[in-house]
Amino acid sequence: MSETAAPPVSSWRETLVLAIAAAALTVAAAMVLFSTFMFYDDEGYVLHSLKDFAEHGGLYREVYTQYGPLPFVLHSALHAVGVPLTHLTGRLLTLGAWAGTAIACLLLAGTITRSVIVRVAVLAAAFVYLWVMASEPSHPGGFIVLVTALLALLGYRAIAGGAVARWALLAGAGTAALLLTKINVGVFAAFSVVAWWLLHHERDGLRKWAPLLVSAAGVVLPFGLMRPLLGTAWVQDYALVFATSAVAVTLAIAAGATGRSGWRDVGLGIAAAGALALITLGVVVARGTSPADLLEGMLLGPLRQPVNFNLRFLWPPGIAIISVGSLALGVAAWALRARAAAAIDTAVAIFRLVAAAALAVTLALYPSVNPGYHALGFALPCLWAFAWRLEGESRPHTQARAWATLLLLGQSLHAFPVPGSQIAWGTVLVVPLAAMGAWEAAVWLGRRLPPAWRGSRALMVGGRLAIALVAGKTAWEFARVAGRYPGGQSMGLPGAEAIRLPDGTAALFRALAHNAVAHADRLFSLPGTFSFNLWTGVPPPTRANVTHWFSLLNAERQQAIIRELEAHPRACVIVYPGHVKFLADRGLAPKGPLYDYVQANYEAAFGFDDVEFHVRRGRKIAPFLVAELLTLASDAAPAGAESSLLRFALLTPPAQPIARLEILSHGPDPIVLDAKNARLEITPASVRGEATAPARPAAWPAQPGGPAILSVFFRREQLPPIAPGATLVLRDAAGREVCLARLAP
Repeated sequence: MSETAAPPVSSWRETLVLAIAAAALTVAAAMVLFSTFMFYDDEGYVLHSLKDFAEHGGLYREVYTQYGPLPFVLHSALHAVGVPLTHLTGRLLTLGAWAGTAIACLLLAGTITRSVIVRVAVLAAAFVYLWVMASEPSHPGGFIVLVTALLALLGYRAIAGGAVARWALLAGAGTAALLLTKINVGVFAAFSVVAWWLLHHERDGLRKWAPLLVSAAGVVLPFGLMRPLLGTAWVQDYALVFATSAVAVTLAIAAGATGRSGWRDVGLGIAAAGALALITLGVVVARGTSPADLLEGMLLGPLRQPVNFNLRFLWPPGIAIISVGSLALGVAAWALRARAAAAIDTAVAIFRLVAAAALAVTLALYPSVNPGYHALGFALPCLWAFAWRLEGESRPHTQARAWATLLLLGQSLHAFPVPGSQIAWGTVLVVPLAAMGAWEAAVWLGRRLPPAWRGSRALMVGGRLAIALVAGKTAWEFARVAGRYPGGQSMGLPGAEAIRLPDGTAALFRALAHNAVAHADRLFSLPGTFSFNLWTGVPPPTRANVTHWFSLLNAERQQAIIRELEAHPRACVIVYPGHVKFLADRGLAPKGPLYDYVQANYEAAFGFDDVEFHVRRGRKIAPFLVAELLTLASDAAPAGAESSLLRFALLTPPAQPIARLEILSHGPDPIVLDAKNARLEITPASVRGEATAPARPAAWPAQPGGPAILSVFFRREQLPPIAPGATLVLRDAAGREVCLARLAP
């Protein structure tokens, strides 16, 4: 792009194509989102905390959270106007953040290129890159990544358009929003803001020293942040990769920087940040949070988190050599920029195209490859080339791209100390930046091709075809993952009816929820799965609820939970032994007074698929939606007589009469029991699953009038084998599902 060129305005046809693509990908994202439920259930922890604050206040004092107050204030406002804080609401908000971020990436790339193919490719890539959004519904990470993408887009447009004051206001408000959501992420954004401001300061003297100041900050920041874990190899690599990238990016930006900003912009940014902070903190303090609570919840608690809970990131082999080598190339390019400009620019342009192509191939390999891991592993050493100004590139646009690059650089630290979904949230800007940098590199190289090659139709068609193939492959794989939604079964639980999961999982969750309603007056879980509290209305012991409570709650909070459990003999605990083992295998085994209390005082009443429902030791319960299969010995049953009994209890009567029972066992075809081959008896029961009257014969279709025990008699010899733990589906005469249950293992 030349100094003065600007992309043409999109036609209505292009806008229509982009709108259709965005709508289709949003629908696919919704299907992915509503067909996923993660075993670690951070969703339930976050939703329950948001609901507790909306209803009771007391953030940090009573309501535990690892995050800042802004999401609580926003969700409390929704609750105040009648929006229920359920799984449906949380997932719809997450879908909005997912789609909004992807569209922001499309619009950011569109500031450089108006190619419909490229913009559709960026859109599809951003949706796929953020696939982890389906694993973290309602998590503040969705809000964080949306704010970051909007900061990149709106800041880019402000800088490119010469409205630096508007950029300062946006940067101040956006940084405050991130600080008030997750303090470390806000610090990273502040680093990016200050770095861009220094490198483009209107005073020549300050701008002269800016590269040294920003480089020093870029080296100190990761080592200061990661100090508690610097003894581990992966953290050492992380700090080195960031530090070398920060220095190289700083030099690349400084090579093309001019005076754009001044002290007035600092005042504007602080004013915008202060206004948002004043409103947010004022609401929280008014609802029962003291300044000491804010200090602990927003700063001191998060500072302890790296030691309390962390995971390991597997860096590519030789990453230290790669990062140091990339820094050396960046320093050489900066030092030789005046003497060998043409050669350096050519090498940088080619490098951009190669790096962008590698990212495109990685995205096209989804879902077998997680693109975020590769991006974090390799993008940082490549980043300086995308901040470099090629000769003839529009200086305002290059400086605007420098802002987006610095924002990506800072947010790449989000993956410390837990490199999970945070990887994608922190690095999604790699998608539009790769497209923008590659597009300008292709244009720049194209102008320097031999005359016979310039405007070559073969090159243009080949390039567009390659981009279209990658975009099509990426979107197709995303649609294939979304295709699991129609085959799932509705969870059928309050606030989660739209979530569809495999039959066995849906039946398990219903069984756990129904038994919690029937048998518990307090419901706890190990690790914390507080979605069950939302689905059942059974409260947890206290409002200090978090997934990994054994590592994040202090002894005082754990003792408060113990006292509540001790005061409620009917309290129950849902335990995930597999998750506990998963943590233990990674050196994060649960421990502490509350863990010891649960282990000593509770035992399993029933369980499926490595999930157990625990009650107080010595207490016996009659489980609902848990079937037992009784079979007479082959020599004990008269010839032709019923030899098997399938029996289970229903807590609430089904909405439609039961016309048949399907057993999903071995093979694709269910085993069907109905009026043709089975006899039905119904026993009235109490809300605790105990018989209250003698059994009575019932004809198919049948509809119990309240809590009941269903007994189905049949000849097992006429049927295929029935697997332990099989899913039972009760259907009406039209084939509609009216109830799910599980066969005891």
